[in-house]
Amino acid sequence: MLPALVSLRITTLTPATARDLLRRAHPSRRRQEETVQSYALAMRDGFWVTNGLPVIISRTGVLLDGMQRLAACAESGIPLRTYLAENVADDAYHTIDQHRRRSLAALLKQDGHTRHHLLASLLQRLAEYDADALGRPHAGPSAWVRLTRMLSTCPEIEAALTASLARASSPLPEAARSTLIFMGRQSDPELTERLLDVLETPGQFPAHEPGLLLLQELQRDRAAASWERPLALAIKTLNAMLAGKRLRGLSWNNRATRGKPPEAFPCLLGYQGLTALAPSPEEGAAVPDGQHWQMEIIDSAVAKRYLAKGGQTRQPIPAHVQALASDIQRGRWMLNAQPICFSASGRLLNGMHRLLAVIAADGRIRTPVVRGLPEEAGPSYDTQPKRIAAAESLAGDFGDQGLATAMANLFWRYERRTDHTQYKRAGAAEIREILTQHPRLIELRSFARRMVEYGRSSVMGYGAYVMEREDPGTAEIFLKALSTGADLGQGHPILALRNTLQRLRREGASQPDQLATLLAGWRRYRSHPAAQQDRKRQASPQGSGTRRGG
Repeated sequence: MLPALVSLRITTLTPATARDLLRRAHPSRRRQEETVQSYALAMRDGFWVTNGLPVIISRTGVLLDGMQRLAACAESGIPLRTYLAENVADDAYHTIDQHRRRSLAALLKQDGHTRHHLLASLLQRLAEYDADALGRPHAGPSAWVRLTRMLSTCPEIEAALTASLARASSPLPEAARSTLIFMGRQSDPELTERLLDVLETPGQFPAHEPGLLLLQELQRDRAAASWERPLALAIKTLNAMLAGKRLRGLSWNNRATRGKPPEAFPCLLGYQGLTALAPSPEEGAAVPDGQHWQMEIIDSAVAKRYLAKGGQTRQPIPAHVQALASDIQRGRWMLNAQPICFSASGRLLNGMHRLLAVIAADGRIRTPVVRGLPEEAGPSYDTQPKRIAAAESLAGDFGDQGLATAMANLFWRYERRTDHTQYKRAGAAEIREILTQHPRLIELRSFARRMVEYGRSSVMGYGAYVMEREDPGTAEIFLKALSTGADLGQGHPILALRNTLQRLRREGASQPDQLATLLAGWRRYRSHPAAQQDRKRQASPQGSGTRRGG
């Protein structure tokens, strides 16, 4: 009986359905708290956009992709409008999310914004202020769709950055200055300008001016690289000016001292936040009707046509294109239901690297293509980190998959990578292929962990596999002696190698140096008279307990 074909449909998942699907999540998936909170915030604020990327369910009912979105749906209590892919092959899991993470600055650059890095940082600071997260470590990210929409409807943000850069001589750092200008202009533009003038031309103002006290603090902390404290002090100063009060002292401490909790980041009087300035979701662009999808065979000609029509949405990463092209050429490409996405105007939103890989491989792939998506979906792709290539056994999960993946990466680097290969690590499909063809790497994990005193576990495991293939009988004797050090006489080459490996480990030698030393020691041993003597003892029961000579 043939397996059911992959299907894709748009649907609304309730929080209850989301919780049910989460119970069926792939065992390797982990909740990413910052991502979940960011998605939940976008859902609550009405900024969630259907971007064509589906929640993916395997043929056996396992949730392969969509955990963070479903967790946000369940936590926020808001139904999730999304595409749902079903009947996807279970072993396609390792091919999902093999992208390179995008940045907000890169998205602003492709939209034509100048000084995109500074503008992205300003947007993040303003959003963190709204979320009461400024000055706290590990503040969670805000949804990029929400931020880019606010930027398009609130020109005051970019104007504040321009005004800040015009005051390059100010002692207030740019990050704090740009934030203060935007916030202060919403509260009292004149007093904000006066405070900035005091910092630049203090001699023109009376001695009781609050800004002079701020200037003293900034000069005292001139060597500090942080912008949080200068911004907090500037807000306190502006608050005093807004209230018509004189400042007798100025301080802010975000660290707990003598049992006292850290001081909260100050709130600027009269500033209502980004949300008050942005239009409500109902006033923004509605999701267009006419979204549709179809399964397509994409060859080089089609890929070129799609790229020419939609344009390249960002600067491509050659190594990523080459890795995907290698999968296509070697038959490792798998249909995983992640689609090529186009907006209603025909602009390519997602899928550029896959299309470039088809052209580079001069091959063809079968993949879903979604059309008619809203333009504002662009910033919503590839915001999570690249999923780490999982070393999954065909028989199911096993422990210490990270070590097996690391050993497979070494195998790829020394036995498969060519001089023309641009990418530095094996792709997920290559890892799986290597471990399928060389299952002994998985079996050597326990030995590799025991040898951590002598080198990185990945080095010791892969090195042992190299030895076993070169000379299985001698490798068994060598690895046992290297592991235990038992019965090694003075001058024995394995004893000397153990000492050298331990020294390199203490010195923090690189992975290539450790592996080169290990394999060089192994090859010296094979040609050393001690190896022949050890093999004779191994074959002789009477000599099994005798001491190995040098």
